[in-house]
Amino acid sequence: MFTSQVDMKMVLEINKSLRAHQLQSEVHTYSGCATCGLRLVRKNNEDINRILDIIQDYLDTKWMKVTLNAYDQEMLYVNSKFE
Repeated sequence: MFTSQVDMKMVLEINKSLRAHQLQSEVHTYSGCATCGLRLVRKNNEDINRILDIIQDYLDTKWMKVTLNAYDQEMLYVNSKFE
């Protein structure tokens, strides 16, 4: 099993990438730790698929992928692409 988590620098880079695409939504860690995943804060009802595509593009360079929790649209799981 592969363990994948983002660090604070990666969170900043993801948010920077979202802003570069003129989006106001952002990701945060839960209580300062990304082990549980990331919390997506959507602003202005921005398209979740576009947001996920941008995050996915960034994580693709780190051999990771993101999936949305089926019951909570704020919860993102970060997994290894090898799982």
